[in-house]
Amino acid sequence: MYKIILLLYLSLLITSSFGQDNVITINHSTDLLKIGKQIYVLEDTKGKLSFEEIQKLEQQGKFELHQKDIFIETSSESVFWFKFQTQNKSSTDIWLNINTTYLWEIDFYSPDSAGNYNKPFQTGILRVEQEKKYPSNTFWLPLQKEENTSVQTYYLKVKSARSLEVPLLVGSLQALEQEKDKGDFITAGFVGVLLIMFLYNSFLYFATRKKLYLLYVFYLFGIGFSVTFANNYTYWSEFFGKGEFYIWIHTHIAVWVTPVQITVSLITIFYLELKKNNKMLYYLLIVLISIISLIGFSNLFIPLQKIQPIHQSFLVINAIVNLTIAYWITFQGKKNGLFYALGWTFLFVSILIFLITINGVIPYFTYTRNAVYFGVVLEIWLFSLALSDHIRSLRKENKRVVQNLLLKAEKEIEMRNQIIDNQKHLEEATTNATKLKTANQERMILRAIIDNLPIFVAMIDTKGHYIIANKMYEDSFFLPISTIEGMHHTKVLPKNISDIHIPYLEQVMQGKVVEFADPLRLPNGQMLHSYGKYFPVLDEDKKLKYVTVFVTDVSDLKNKELELQSLNDTKDKLFSIISHDLRSPFAQLKGVLDLFEKGGISEAELKYFLPEIIKNVNYTSDLLNNLVYWAKSQMTGLHADPEDFDIYKLVANKENLFNKEIKGKDLSFTNQVEQSTFVYADKNMIDLVIRNLVANAIKFCRKTDTILVKSEETANDFLIMRIVDTGIGISPKNKKKIFNEENFTTLGTHKEKGTGIGLKLCKEFIEGNGGKIWIDSEEGKGTIFSFSLPTKSK
Repeated sequence: MYKIILLLYLSLLITSSFGQDNVITINHSTDLLKIGKQIYVLEDTKGKLSFEEIQKLEQQGKFELHQKDIFIETSSESVFWFKFQTQNKSSTDIWLNINTTYLWEIDFYSPDSAGNYNKPFQTGILRVEQEKKYPSNTFWLPLQKEENTSVQTYYLKVKSARSLEVPLLVGSLQALEQEKDKGDFITAGFVGVLLIMFLYNSFLYFATRKKLYLLYVFYLFGIGFSVTFANNYTYWSEFFGKGEFYIWIHTHIAVWVTPVQITVSLITIFYLELKKNNKMLYYLLIVLISIISLIGFSNLFIPLQKIQPIHQSFLVINAIVNLTIAYWITFQGKKNGLFYALGWTFLFVSILIFLITINGVIPYFTYTRNAVYFGVVLEIWLFSLALSDHIRSLRKENKRVVQNLLLKAEKEIEMRNQIIDNQKHLEEATTNATKLKTANQERMILRAIIDNLPIFVAMIDTKGHYIIANKMYEDSFFLPISTIEGMHHTKVLPKNISDIHIPYLEQVMQGKVVEFADPLRLPNGQMLHSYGKYFPVLDEDKKLKYVTVFVTDVSDLKNKELELQSLNDTKDKLFSIISHDLRSPFAQLKGVLDLFEKGGISEAELKYFLPEIIKNVNYTSDLLNNLVYWAKSQMTGLHADPEDFDIYKLVANKENLFNKEIKGKDLSFTNQVEQSTFVYADKNMIDLVIRNLVANAIKFCRKTDTILVKSEETANDFLIMRIVDTGIGISPKNKKKIFNEENFTTLGTHKEKGTGIGLKLCKEFIEGNGGKIWIDSEEGKGTIFSFSLPTKSK
């Protein structure tokens, strides 16, 4: 028994002396200490240990000294006990700041004057009925009075279903207030920036009515709440009062954070236009959105501690995927991904700084602990720049369209002046019967003129009522002219059109000429591109008398402009081919013949050049043939004249046609198409397709390679033709260029030239006959060109 008592005494002595080495000593009123490395920690995994049992475990040495500035722990059901000792040598009271709002329940055990521990002070974010010891967003607890200079031992019991981050600060109220002011200043600046960005982007949404800006406004709204909440500022949740809803917000974080993360992915989808540009990335984000939604909203009926780790993991995956997509789009040469990628990068860097701060890699400071604020501000600033750049592009395109309408607008101005003059004459012709009759006749003529004009013509008084409206109003808005004249414009125009034109009317009422160009949807569903002007008409005293408006449908003009641009592009391509591909062979042939004529080369030398001349002539002939077909297809469109014909004979003819080239390379050419194999297509077009594909196979075959032409009937009345060669194949890079809009050609195995448009013609002719064409190739092993054709009339 004596030995057991002695052993317990030595154990208590060792524990006491070890604790003395970690006494937290405050020497001055300005001292502020982070005590993470001076606390002892014990984990109660079941959360059922009493304070008396904890004291016994402490005497047994079960508490372990913490090794980092900040205590960090993942979400769990455990309860954690902290023990620490303080000594106050300053001239003021000292306090403990549990600098977090993550703790749901806190029990604080402090000794009385006799060294006994009575009932603990209970607080925590979910103990809403308990007042705090000090009015602060985090939990401040009193330690020692200024007159108490002895070493005091304190215990903390904390519990939370959230991931734990427990920064413990000890100092005077003055020191704690100064530290708190830094956080308040950073948070106020962050909220101020968010408010500015929120108002700015809300304005952009109401100006453009685009979903992208509405999504971004919602993101700013959500990020403002979630980031400040994560940084210990829960004022917005306290706005609803500390009742059941307040507790629900803290216990269901995953529910209300999830919509913000979903919005991030939706912004990526809309801004980078993934549904149109990259279906695979689009569906990847849709899958992530679905998973995050399922996990996040399951918090409605599953406790937070059970789902938070996996929920946070998928939020990180979602952020990484969005960042990766933004950089991938940027590296593809699309500038609109750059600002978006940089915004995500700044956010990740700030999160990294936050993580290495709370894990003790770098010293704990207010600015590094709140690094996420700065990252989010930089992120939303760059996102806003990206959206502004998007608006700039739209404005540039609209300006170009408006400029193309100026000529027609000038004619409408002249018409407006004529109508005004005629109206003035009508008003003056009321003094006698003759003038009245004349005025009525002129009015009828004017009515007939404006009613037959293919544009909207109207006059509006200063109160917004129609004085005159032509038949276009009657036909478009389904109201008789007699009803329209005298009605207010908001009663005549549909709301979607009225909302657009009200600002224009407000400007013209101030004496300004307003020019506009807007797409409008009429009540019958018709969409027209409008161009028009509002003109103020003044009386002799320079006061506004009424307003005239002219609106015309310029949809045909816009379509013709696009058609003209297409024709110009075709002309440019045609001249480019002629100047680059036709001029060079003729120049070479002319040069050789000029030399022969002038005696510069002998007949024997001419024969030496003759094979090369023949090759150039054949190349030029093929090019001219393809060029004629291509130019015709571009200028007049494809007009296939289908008929039933034996495609075997076309293939057999090509073997005879290219016999010299086949023998020149010692190739094996096999026609495996069965005789009397009929297809229903334009014979001339298909003949050109087969000639181009066989010539292409010969061009890229080496000596002793083989060429095989075969066919295969399908169950849906189609025939598949395959031209198979064992040549040099096509590289993946060049394979992407085949069948595209640009001219593309490479030299053959014997330096043969290509026309550059042959394969493009093949694609147009096959598709023009109701078939499809595709390619399979492996570099160094050969190529298979396949195309399908109908065997019967559809």
